[in-house]
Amino acid sequence: MLRLGRTVTGLGFAALITVLALEAALQFAFLHLPSVLIEQMPQYLERSGFRLETKHGAREYPAQQIVDYEITQTSGDLYRLTCLSPDDAPPFDTYHVRFTRDSHGFRNEEPWPDLTDLVIIGDSYVAAEAIGLPFWHGISESLLVLGLPGSGTLEQQRLYEAFAAPRKPKTVVLSYFSGNDLADNLDFAEMLTKGESFAVRAHQGKYSLDYSVVFNLMLYLANSISLGEVLPCHYPQPAATEPRTPVAFYDEFLPVLALDEKSLRDSETFRLTSVSIAEMATAQYARGDRFILMYIPQKVELYWKLLSAQSKESIVSQLDEEYEIAEYKIIDENILAQRNLIAELADELGIEFLDLTASLAAAITDGQQPYFFADTHWNQTGHNIARIALLNQLNQSNLDK
Repeated sequence: MLRLGRTVTGLGFAALITVLALEAALQFAFLHLPSVLIEQMPQYLERSGFRLETKHGAREYPAQQIVDYEITQTSGDLYRLTCLSPDDAPPFDTYHVRFTRDSHGFRNEEPWPDLTDLVIIGDSYVAAEAIGLPFWHGISESLLVLGLPGSGTLEQQRLYEAFAAPRKPKTVVLSYFSGNDLADNLDFAEMLTKGESFAVRAHQGKYSLDYSVVFNLMLYLANSISLGEVLPCHYPQPAATEPRTPVAFYDEFLPVLALDEKSLRDSETFRLTSVSIAEMATAQYARGDRFILMYIPQKVELYWKLLSAQSKESIVSQLDEEYEIAEYKIIDENILAQRNLIAELADELGIEFLDLTASLAAAITDGQQPYFFADTHWNQTGHNIARIALLNQLNQSNLDK
């Protein structure tokens, strides 16, 4: 019995040493591991070269990073963020996107101009990292693009003040994305109020095992096995387009569409957003320059009216428990609320307003598909549409002058 106990102890010790050695090896090779495994780990951003603490207060992607994305049939955030299955993906021609980030992590040629004609600011729609020819490509001979994925208006204002304003741009285009800009702005404001930073938040509430590659690998394998089971899913839903379009949305973006205009107008996050937009516009106008607020609707705003009542009910039924959305008709009634408020804000401030909703909706009606199937973002078609709309706005502004 004593010998057996020693044997078990020895095996346990050997197993521990093996796991520790494996962990050390995986930590050493951390950045070469599959992104699906490491991107959710708390040390990922800093080890990848992201700057989470900067003088201007906004995040920066890795400087001088060579980006080489392969965009395939299964590329897209909705496979990870919803129950959508890659098996439902329509045919797709794989392509590559390759570029080198500049010294601040953006997609600009260097050196930056001391003075610039046009600056475009926004989130992942402006960063356009999965697109070969983004809507802003070649749109001006003197252009600076400040696209920061995951950012909202308040963080983008830091980019404006640090990088745009010193270059005295003749025109600034600030994009507003209805999916999560309000939520991002509230989160950013709360972070500042608490005296925190993105670096601090990356590690808040984390335990030692959260940093372990072996532990996360085991979780990933366990989840993969459970996901292999056939589970009911409310996506994709068929949109009444010609040809028929299967669509999926990010459920986390839906609840804002259930809020009425009064609730949105009276919210603290809308107040913060309004103040931020007003301050940037005022700074531009003080120099006699132009400021354009570009509204980017979320995918569901365009496709919701093309869904059957049964499809809408199927989608909203997944949200009832968490968000207490009683029925899809609430979204039907309030789906324009946020867009109306942003348009109203632009009118009150005397800001040029470019609403991309009509252009995108017309393309969908014409049989085009401006969004990736399994993603919340525009594909190349969507960027082409946005490009034409922006060029028309810029040209019209020049004519008005």
